[in-house]
Order: sequence, then structure tokens, then C-alpha cells
Amino acid sequence: MDESFRIVSLEDGRNAIPVIAQWFCDQWPTWYGPDGPGDAIADLEGWADGSGIPLARIALSETGDPMGIAALKPDGLGEELGLGPFLSAFYVRPDCRRRGVGMALTRAIEDAARSLGIASVYGVTDGARGLLMRAGWLDTGLTAQSERGVLPIFCRNLAS
Repeated sequence: MDESFRIVSLEDGRNAIPVIAQWFCDQWPTWYGPDGPGDAIADLEGWADGSGIPLARIALSETGDPMGIAALKPDGLGEELGLGPFLSAFYVRPDCRRRGVGMALTRAIEDAARSLGIASVYGVTDGARGLLMRAGWLDTGLTAQSERGVLPIFCRNLAS
């Protein structure tokens, strides 16, 4: 793992919110873009309040630049099946991928969930499937419909 970054709560890295909000607008334009119903700044501020779920962890470079984010949210794709909470809003800057940032963010969300007494966390992804499997997440065999199509739902049992 590349040790040239650190993981902090979004509460402790609030100054990164404008940059991360732009990532969200670029990555998920139908939700966070100019015509979408989402408000990236409001969501991020809500994840940074420090009072429980939802919460977020960010990776910061040695110089304090944001490298990635992951959130733990009570809702997400798959909630219609009675599942939750969810690893969500998972994004690592392209130039920071394959450096251990994604795995560190995943572990930080797992640790935060464990500290809140949560037994299992779910995630729906099309881009981080390999990372989740390397991290010990299991494909549940369930799927969720997204704007990108039908996506697998993964689960991480935190008791093991």
C-alpha cells in the first residue's frame, strides 16, 4: 500500500467538500449535475456532521489534496430489498487508483460501521467489484436496478 495519504473523517476534512462536490457532479451528472435532483454540497455537509450515519471518510495526500471518498449511508440501491446500511458515494481520483486508496477507504467505512455496532454493510457497484471482492465482500446474488443497468449487491459481514 502507498503510505503517502491518510484517511480522515469528512468532518475533519470539510475544506475538501467543494472539490469532492465537483467530482460528484462529474461522476454522477444525472443526479448531481445541473439538471439533476441532487445537491452535492448539501449531501457532503450532511455526511460531515459527525453524529453517526450518514458519515464519510476521505483520503488526503501528504499535501492535503483530496484523493478519494467513501460514505456509509442508511439508504442506497438495494434498500427496496430491506438491506442497509450501504457503502456509497465511493470515488477515487483516476490518478490515485491502484495505490491502496480504495482499499483504505473501504476499510475505514467498515471500521466506522463496526464502531457503531453495525453487523453488515452492503454495496452496489459496477466499477469496484474487484476491490470489494479482494476486501472480503461477498456477492449476495441479489441485484439492483440503476441508471447504469442491473448491478450486483455485495455484502460485508463485519462480525467475521
